[in-house]
Amino acid sequence: MEGPKDEPVFVLSTLPAGPAERRLAGTVVLLSVVVFTATVPFARQTLPRITAFIPAYESALVINDLITAALLFGQFSIGRSRALLVLASGYLFTALIEIAHALSYPGVFSDTGLLGAGTQSTAWLYMFWHGGFPLTVIGYVLLKSPPAAVVRRPAASAILGSAAMAACAVIALTLLATLGEASLPPIMIGNHYSPAMIFVVGSVWGLSLLALAVLLWRRPYAVLDLWLMAVMCAWLCDVALSAVLNAARYDFGFYAGRLYGLVAASFVLVMLLLETISLYARLARSSQAERQDREQRLNELHAELVHVSRVSELGQMVSALAHEVNQPLTAIGNYLRAGRRLACIGDTARLLAALDKAAAEATRASAIVRRLRNFIKKQDSTRRTEELGPMLEEAVALALAGAERRGIDVAVRVGPRADAALVDRIQIQQVLLNLIRNAVDATGGGVHLALVLSTAPASGGMIEVSVADNGPGLDAQVREKLFQPFVTTKAEGMGVGLSICQSIVEAHGGRIWAEDNPGGGTVFRFTVQDGLAGARQAAE
Repeated sequence: MEGPKDEPVFVLSTLPAGPAERRLAGTVVLLSVVVFTATVPFARQTLPRITAFIPAYESALVINDLITAALLFGQFSIGRSRALLVLASGYLFTALIEIAHALSYPGVFSDTGLLGAGTQSTAWLYMFWHGGFPLTVIGYVLLKSPPAAVVRRPAASAILGSAAMAACAVIALTLLATLGEASLPPIMIGNHYSPAMIFVVGSVWGLSLLALAVLLWRRPYAVLDLWLMAVMCAWLCDVALSAVLNAARYDFGFYAGRLYGLVAASFVLVMLLLETISLYARLARSSQAERQDREQRLNELHAELVHVSRVSELGQMVSALAHEVNQPLTAIGNYLRAGRRLACIGDTARLLAALDKAAAEATRASAIVRRLRNFIKKQDSTRRTEELGPMLEEAVALALAGAERRGIDVAVRVGPRADAALVDRIQIQQVLLNLIRNAVDATGGGVHLALVLSTAPASGGMIEVSVADNGPGLDAQVREKLFQPFVTTKAEGMGVGLSICQSIVEAHGGRIWAEDNPGGGTVFRFTVQDGLAGARQAAE
């Protein structure tokens, strides 16, 4: 398996810090310093011993650090940053050693603590804990740049390996602080600190200061860098209050320092959670905008396809339409020539009759052109209540323009309670045109064609429109796929006509289907909304 490429992957933890993040992190650090300064004079103030404070405080820390480690491991699995892997391991290390520290604490779970702890075990575990995490922060900073920036092995094995190393380090340090306690210098005398404590805690405090300095040194800053700086500042206050400036366990500095530590441990977790929420919000907005844009493009494409289908239908009728229009034009020419001769001989009565006939033929030609222009015109869908009788008649006239009508019998039957529908006239005429022409093409001129266009009331405030023929009918296998795109029985057909018919009818809130005609042939039925349903219900 190939490892990840060296191109940078921008995950939450590596996003460059902007002015807003800098101001927020700076405000948190300033507030932390102000609170620390106000707390210092009271650090040695003796307070009541609250034994339950330790397990409560450290349980919160463990949960916080485990969640932070899990989030950082997740970030690592995306970007494969070795620096993130080290930092995530550092948070896992602190969570595990906090468990050992709480279990070994004297007077919490037993008088001397669990895990075979001695009088110095808990204090040394605290030092290992507060010295180990700054080392992982330093490692995080130093490993941010190539060539050590990217882990090329599988993410799962890298995470398991790092987690195992963190666990082994905690086990080794816990054994050293408990079974190997005698090899370590004593830093506690009862609940008070020994002289050796100054050197030990000074070293631990110095590691936190070094981690902060390294973070400040390595630019440019990521958002995670800023919050790690805030963590290390609070960490310095924690160590100073609870192990340097105070006098013993359970004094004011002891409690205040640990609360500092809890707050500090939360900084990175809160940052990761807020940034995750922000990212999901941006993704949700982007997804919604993309979905709306996609729907708009689909609607535009559908409208364009409907228009192209009308153009295609018209293209198939060009020669027939030319013949249809040519008939009244020829008649007009003949009447005008006859009128000229009649004008020469002064036969006014016959001249006027010829002119009237020429005008009638011109009106007929104009009607044909108007029908074609309305049908081919590209316009927005507009639905209004339309009378079905004239609409069906006009659709028949368009579909059979130029055809030999002597072999085609057409009957239009409009039901008395199904005479008006709420439709886009042009689109529904397109459906009718397609169905009528399909019926004509299906006969192939071999039989006498009988077409019946009818309307009838349907349930749900709908009207059913049907186009029945006495043609050869449809094969059952063809009928199953009839309305699928690019399915056709015509040698030169594209197979999109019935698919577009279905989309038009469904956009009108209806449905379309085909079935056998009892008298032979096929009947196509579709439903549209009754344009007078409300008025009829009111009348009843």
